[in-house]
Amino acid sequence: MPNRTSEEHQPTSVSLAIKALVSINGIPFGTQLGDLYPLLGEPDQVQQNYTGEVEMAYGNTIYRCLGGRLVECTFPDRGRISVNGVEILSAFHWLGSLKDVLDIARFRVSPEYGIAYDYRDPQQGSITVFERGRWDTLLADARTR
Repeated sequence: MPNRTSEEHQPTSVSLAIKALVSINGIPFGTQLGDLYPLLGEPDQVQQNYTGEVEMAYGNTIYRCLGGRLVECTFPDRGRISVNGVEILSAFHWLGSLKDVLDIARFRVSPEYGIAYDYRDPQQGSITVFERGRWDTLLADARTR
């Protein structure tokens, strides 16, 4: 029997831990903007976008706040993620297997899980995680077309 190292028995690491429509990496949606700084540190950049959201950039990761509270986060796709405690190898393919998924403007979106995959750049996809109701208007418009 081959010798196995303890490293082989370690749980795999995930790049994102998502609780559908509730939190991202343990940070709940609805967290006040001022409460994010102690949790995340100083962002590389802070700006207000055209919709009035405050975007806090940490490298290629963006936390978005509206009305002073966390509503959405976008992360580069770095592989394995966890959704409700279940490890997912490929967010893009997993989303494609869901019954509620919609493909809109090169986004694959699951309103049930509050996850969207941006595949406009096939070499560098990104995962957006959002609170309940966040994309409802956009999705309703897309369903009626």
